[in-house]
Amino acid sequence: MFLKDFDTLITLHQRKLTDLEKMKSGLLQKMFPKNGEDKPEIRFPEFTDAWEQHKLGEIVTSIIAGGDIDKSKILKNGKYPVYANALTNDGLVGYYEDKYRVEAPAVTVTGRGEIGIAKARNCNFTPVVRLLAINSSHNNYFLANIINTHKTFVESTGVPQLTVPQLSNYKMKFPNNLKEENKIGEFFSQLDTLITLHQRKLKHLELQKKALLQQMFV
Repeated sequence: MFLKDFDTLITLHQRKLTDLEKMKSGLLQKMFPKNGEDKPEIRFPEFTDAWEQHKLGEIVTSIIAGGDIDKSKILKNGKYPVYANALTNDGLVGYYEDKYRVEAPAVTVTGRGEIGIAKARNCNFTPVVRLLAINSSHNNYFLANIINTHKTFVESTGVPQLTVPQLSNYKMKFPNNLKEENKIGEFFSQLDTLITLHQRKLKHLELQKKALLQQMFV
């Protein structure tokens, strides 16, 4: 009976997480303009102006590609994260204690395999090979999410790759008012935080169940 109740609790948290992820996916389609349109379907009420299309490389400070790292200085815990071109474990491979390459706030974008996946970063960090990093004056959560709505097409006969010039040529629409951009960014930041909390809770419950099963059936 106890394990059944535990399974029910895990299922409830999984459903809540799935609902939040579906809600975010739907809002990404409605809070950014669709192809051929210059206004989002859903907006904060004080904003009415049309958005304007720009090439990403023309409106950000810099886009760089990650490089090789000094593995002898990578720590399990430290001050400055080192991120790889990976989606698991947030891409984290370790930490440098005394150096970094990219100053936050910034955005990372996967450049190989499952390409074009953007992530807002709030801590100074170092990107590894195949991971692209963007610095700009734009809200990093807004920028990450608008990149994630962009349909990426890369011609490749092997593993798909996204380069700095290709990312720089992304054409996307931006609001003229930075206040609107910041409000959208803050909204998705809060939603991402809520999703992360549910992911951690679900993982914790699953680990608890695994530990209990090991204790009960030794």
